[in-house]
Amino acid sequence: MPPRHPLVAALGLALAACAPAACAFELGYSLETALGHSDNVGQSAIDPVSQSMLIPRLDFTFSEDGAYLRANAVGQIEYRDYLGGAFDNEVRGQLTSQAVWMILPYRLSMDFEDYAAVQPVNVLASNAPNNQQQTNVFTAGPTFNFHLFQTLDGEADLRATNSTASVTHEFDSNRTLGALRAIRKLSALDALSANVEAQHVHFTDASGGPDYDRYDAYARYQSKLASLDLDLAAGWSRIDFSKLVPSHSGVFTRDTLAWHASASNTFSIGYLRQFTDASQDIAYDSTTLSSIAPGGAVLAGSTPVTSEVYRENRVDGSWEYQDARFHVRAAPYYRTFHYLIDPTLDQKAHGATAGVSYRMRPLWTLAFDALEETRRYSFLARRDEDLRFDLSFTDQLTRQWSVRLDLIRNERNSSAADQGFRENVVFLTLIFRR
Repeated sequence: MPPRHPLVAALGLALAACAPAACAFELGYSLETALGHSDNVGQSAIDPVSQSMLIPRLDFTFSEDGAYLRANAVGQIEYRDYLGGAFDNEVRGQLTSQAVWMILPYRLSMDFEDYAAVQPVNVLASNAPNNQQQTNVFTAGPTFNFHLFQTLDGEADLRATNSTASVTHEFDSNRTLGALRAIRKLSALDALSANVEAQHVHFTDASGGPDYDRYDAYARYQSKLASLDLDLAAGWSRIDFSKLVPSHSGVFTRDTLAWHASASNTFSIGYLRQFTDASQDIAYDSTTLSSIAPGGAVLAGSTPVTSEVYRENRVDGSWEYQDARFHVRAAPYYRTFHYLIDPTLDQKAHGATAGVSYRMRPLWTLAFDALEETRRYSFLARRDEDLRFDLSFTDQLTRQWSVRLDLIRNERNSSAADQGFRENVVFLTLIFRR
């Protein structure tokens, strides 16, 4: 499969899913034009370059919940024009999308997922425009549901996944996955399942690899109550490389708990321990990308884009409060990466995203968003701390037109020589929202 642009992927996903039946979908979008200036657009420690930018941007949401189609997509695409020519102009995009087409209701469906994100070429360097690349992970395949016994249902899944990166081609891969599941409905709100999965990963570029097979066997319990959601999974995983590389196996667990304490307050906590790689990490984290600075620029992540498999341990939590005037959210996390073949990038990281918005008047909104991540590399004796602060003011001029002013501060504090930087950015954005 050739790489696709994130917007093309989103539109193709929607059109393909809509083809078999008439769509009664909801489509929301905003068109933005941002004029900005950075005092250190290359995020350099020793040679800061000031630069103005013109950025047209499209934000969109798509949803459909019908008898034959369930789909959701959230995405952004923007064109960055560096007016002074310090860097080449570029297109950036991010996307999270899922669609289920019910071919035979309760029997056969086709599943589609697409995740696009901007990630660094070299995770140890700053997020300068010439150190960023587009990544994309696309998955499709059928799900067959069948009845085993009176209270026991079965499910068979087949998935094909294509992962691409615009620069780091060792990331490029084709994956096939087959899964069998036995599902018992304990009640209308509770389900227990036994799951067996087998996956083959083939890296399409000579720089990637080695290829490997992955096997997972686990039990999963899901419960959705009025104020409490549980999703608990535990089992065993095995990674089989070629004969030149030892195999690895270990405990697999992925647990989340969400408590809807009130109509305004939601708390959640999660824990996972698993074998994973950059492709799976991008799909896992892409849902959080657009929540860092809603309505703002497409931001680069911090995933090392490689073909390496690593063992990840992660604990995260979140709190969200929303009423008529306030919206507050906070999401801290702690994680460790241990690479199975080359431990150079082994790391421990902790951080958080947080934000608060306040409707000062019916047409005025003041907001503050923050991001912090600290990474320690075990074999590089290096510590990096990334910080981003965004103070914004939005004036709703009419029902569809608004204007936003952003004052942004980007920082990196690093123990490595000449790797820290300071950047101040100001943006004025005109927005048309449907």
